Amino acid sequence: MSARVESNDWGPGASILASEVLVALRGALEETPLIVEHRLYRGASAPVRLIFDDFGRLDEYLRTQTRKGDSVWVWRYDALCRADNPLAQGKIPDSRGFVPKGGAY
Repeated sequence: MSARVESNDWGPGASILASEVLVALRGALEETPLIVEHRLYRGASAPVRLIFDDFGRLDEYLRTQTRKGDSVWVWRYDALCRADNPLAQGKIPDSRGFVPKGGAY
């Protein structure tokens, strides 16, 4: 469990739970899934990375799985995950190393 450390200069700032932020997230989710990176305040662990396509689940996560001081970053899936910018792309081959040229994807 993380504790508030005063030397981290706590004060007013951006809140992921602000009503205008939640309205923007809800609106974006009507168009595309959202990629969420949850960075734990003094958590001594790697960030949690998730994808949400439902506002209710995102809102529940933000209200129940985060703690004071955590940092939450959100990106639009459609802006980042496109066919023209993959790091890698391929298909799983069969036992002969063959892959289908087409497919129902």
